[in-house]
Parts: sequence; structure tokens; C-alpha cells
Amino acid sequence: MLITNKIIFTALFILCFGLIPAQQPIKSTLSFAEIEKKIDSLHNEPQQMWKYIHLYIQKSKREKNYETLVYAYRYASNFSSSPKNIKYSDSALEIGKISGNRKLLTSAYINRGVIYMNETYYEKALDDILIANRYSSELGDAYSTFKTIYLIAQNKIYLGQYLDANKELKSCLEFFKKNINNDEVGKDYRTYYIYSLMSYIDSNTRIGRQKENEALIREGISYLKKNNLPQFIPYFISSEGTDAFYSRNYPLAEHKLLEALKQYNDQWPHLTEVYFLGMTYWKMQRRSLAVKYLEEVDRQYTQTGKLDPQFRNAYEILIKYNDSVGNKDKQLDYINKLMVLDKSYEKNFRYLYPKINKEYDTQKLISEKNKIENDLRLQNILLIFVISTSTLITVVFGIWYIRLKKKYKKRFDQIIKDSAEKEQQPHTEFPGDTPASSDESFDFDYYNKISGLNPAFVQKILNQMKHFEESEEYLNPMLTQKHLIEKFETNSTYFSKIINTYKGKNFTNYVNDLRLEYIVNLMKNDSTYLTLDVKELSRICGFGNTESFSDNFQKKYHLKPSYFIKMMQEKFRSE
Repeated sequence: MLITNKIIFTALFILCFGLIPAQQPIKSTLSFAEIEKKIDSLHNEPQQMWKYIHLYIQKSKREKNYETLVYAYRYASNFSSSPKNIKYSDSALEIGKISGNRKLLTSAYINRGVIYMNETYYEKALDDILIANRYSSELGDAYSTFKTIYLIAQNKIYLGQYLDANKELKSCLEFFKKNINNDEVGKDYRTYYIYSLMSYIDSNTRIGRQKENEALIREGISYLKKNNLPQFIPYFISSEGTDAFYSRNYPLAEHKLLEALKQYNDQWPHLTEVYFLGMTYWKMQRRSLAVKYLEEVDRQYTQTGKLDPQFRNAYEILIKYNDSVGNKDKQLDYINKLMVLDKSYEKNFRYLYPKINKEYDTQKLISEKNKIENDLRLQNILLIFVISTSTLITVVFGIWYIRLKKKYKKRFDQIIKDSAEKEQQPHTEFPGDTPASSDESFDFDYYNKISGLNPAFVQKILNQMKHFEESEEYLNPMLTQKHLIEKFETNSTYFSKIINTYKGKNFTNYVNDLRLEYIVNLMKNDSTYLTLDVKELSRICGFGNTESFSDNFQKKYHLKPSYFIKMMQEKFRSE
């Protein structure tokens, strides 16, 4: 998230030195601001830097200054390795609570969220960041709010939601750039400007906006040279390399990525450049060289037990390559690692796992794993055993296929049943579906479910949503939440609360479900629609592309649209 191979904290953790023992109190007349500047200037001299960190902590305790003590523990957590970093971040949070100062508490939650993210405790991290986001919004603390928006955008990047992340990163970039010259204790506008710029460029790359990046990269490099921050320049050169890769200019990608690696002056492995060099050489058909780079990704994962989902494809290529050269041992090793990774992604990213684009889904990996293990163990077994095994596999597959068909049939029947029941129900009526001035018809309790919102206002929005559904406006593929918010004359916070409370889902799922129910109803009642391909069906019900339609159909009904169409056709033929 915040600290990846693309965006680091300028040589944060002092792994090569281990933890520095506590120092004796240092007598100093330095101010807190001067101590911070000393710490920031000593990143490459960890022993000296830690003296000032301890001075920062001791001075804050002596003066009983909760604010600077939170900032001091924050520094300590950022420059410690696990588990010391978490203990320091816990200390910062405890001081924030003791102080009773919501701003300090917000800062402490953000800090611990970042630490958790670095240690891959994603659920805990997101909990802290969302708490900080809520506190900072309530306080009107723009700096902390935009920090949390930046961190939430990193979560979205991990989830593959690059377009959503891109919009939020743009707002962060504008805010931190506007305040870049502010010099307040505990606030680092400059660093977050650089981070936001790098992350915004990266998200542009992923959504095909490489042209826009040209000016942004120039802006970044110019600022870094002007402010004597050479340690960040290789990241922007690397961005030029990844842009070239996605633009299929592989010679330029190779040149820029190698240049970035040469310019880094730290101990970090920089997997982003290593991975994209491997992918570049793979595309250039220089497969042996590609594998050497991708094996480095594997080595880092083996050492740390952590791997960004964006590098997952390295294992798919390593599996393919070793299959092609007949190295079954390595192939099996990579399959086992990929399966472990997928389980980890599934556990930590509840919404990420189904979206990861992978060549080997779980069932295929299990099948491949069993096949290779059998090949390695049974190379000298007689042909009769191979035939018996094949027969067994056929039987197992046959049983599996029959069960799968029954399961799909059950799901199909349930879809038809639910659709029929919904058709028979009258249009959604809300209690007191008349003007709020009529006391007899207005159901105050029903519309008063959301604290802080006027029940009459809630009724108004729900009636507008009812008209929106009845007039089938959701079929408009250009529909956005912003469009409805403006039309209903409300704001995103109120609108989201009403949808979640009264519809039991967020805006995206609400609209997608309406579209899916609409197209299912058409297919159920008119066989003509069953002759159309999935692309045309997705267009009819308002989805922007076939992939989104298919993904949402399967998510809602647990059935692929192609299977539903086939079963619906069989149903029509049997009637």
C-alpha cells in the first residue's frame, strides 16, 4: 500500500543494523522542529538518527508534551523493524487516547494503519485508516483527511480498482501540491505530494493514460532536482519504463528500468523494476533472461513471505517456463507457492481474490499439482497403472460434472423462482407514500432509521429512487452516483447512508442488481433475447462492458450468464 517497491519511505527500516538499544538522555537545547529536521537529515546514518529519535521521546516526556510524544513514537515506529514498529505505533496511539486530543489520535491511527499495511495485516490496517478518516472528517482536519484518502487509494490499488484510486489520488495530489510549502510540526506535505504524484502516475499507467504521465514525470523530476531529493528520481525513471512496457515499447522499457535500478542507492530489492524487466524480456522472447529476473521475485517472496498481488503473474510464467523445459520439480514448487499465495490473497483481500486475473484457478492448480506429483513418483510404473489412473480420473470427473450440473440447475431454478415472486409483488411502496405534511400517512419510525437525517428528507429521496427504478433510468450506461446525487439534490454521504440502510447495499451493487434483474426478466419471458450474445445483453441492460456484466451476474446469481442462457433455452424447448 503506502510502502511498496514503487513508493518507499526513503530507506525506512534499519534492518541491516537491527534495533538500536535505548540511549542515555541527551541534554540539548534543540527545539522539537530542529530535532525533526535532524532526524530527517540522518536517514543514511541510522545510529545518529536514533540518538535524535530517543532525544525526541525523552524531551517530550520531560515536558509532558503529548503532541510531540505522539510524533516521536511515530518516528520510532517508522524506523524500526517488526515487531518493535508495532509496539511503538501502539504507544503513539495510547498517548493519543490519553491526551484526549482527536487530532493526535487521528495521527496515531494513521501511523499504526501504515505500519499494519507494511506488515501485511490488511484488515487491521484498514480498520485504523477508516477510523482516522472518520475522525479527521469530523474535525475538519484536511491534512489527515487527505492522508487517509491516499491510504484508502492504496487499498483500492491492491484490489485492482485503479480507476477509483486514480480519482482519489488526483484530489490528494492537488491538495498536497497546494500546501507543499507549509512547515508544520508533524505534517509532511512535501513527502505526501511526492507519494501522491508517484502513485497517481502509476494508476494512470494501469488505466492507459500514459500520455498524461509524460508531463507529470517531468514535473516530478524537476521538483526533486530543485529541492535536492535525488533519492526519489529513480522512481520516476522507473515509471517511464512501466509506461513503455504497457505501450509495448519493450526496448525503451528495458532501457528505463535498467537505468532506474542503477540509480537507486539503497538496500531495497526494488521488485517493481525486477518484475517488469522480467516481463519485458518475456515479451521480447528472451525467455531465459526473463526467468532470471522473475526468479528474483520468487527469492524475495521466499525470504519475506510477502508479495504484492501485481507480481503474481511471475509465478504463472515460471510455471509455464518450467513446464516447457520439463523441469517438473521447479514447476511443482512454483505451483505450491502460487496456491499458498492465492490462499493468502483470499484471506486478506475478500474482494481482491475473485478479481485477480490468473491463468491457474484453484481447481486447475490442484489438478496440475496432483498430476505432476504422480508423474514424479510413478515414472517407472507400468502402462496398466496409467490406464487405471486415467479411468479413475474420468470417473471422478464424471461424478464432479454431474454434481456440478445439479448445483447449477438448483441455482437456475432459484433464479426463476425469485424472479417470478418479484413479478407478482406490487411496486415498492413506502409507508406514508404521500407528502410529509400528512401526519396520518407519514410513518415517522420507518423514515427515522438514520441518525441525523430529517425523516421527510429520507422519504423524498426514497420516492425519487422509486421513480428512478420504475422509469428504468438505471439502463443508462453513463449513469453515475454523482448524476443521481445532483438530480436528487443531495450529497454523497446522505445518499450512501440511505441506499445502505433502505436497500441493504452500496450504490454500485444497487444499480447492478436492478440491471441484472431487468435482463433476467427479459430472457425469462422472451426467448428472442436468448439468441443474443452476452455482449449485446450487457449493452441492453446498461453495463459498460461484457466483463463487468459477466462478473456481476456470476457474483449475484453464482452462475455464469452463458450457463443461464443455455438452461433457459432448454426450459423453453421443454415447455
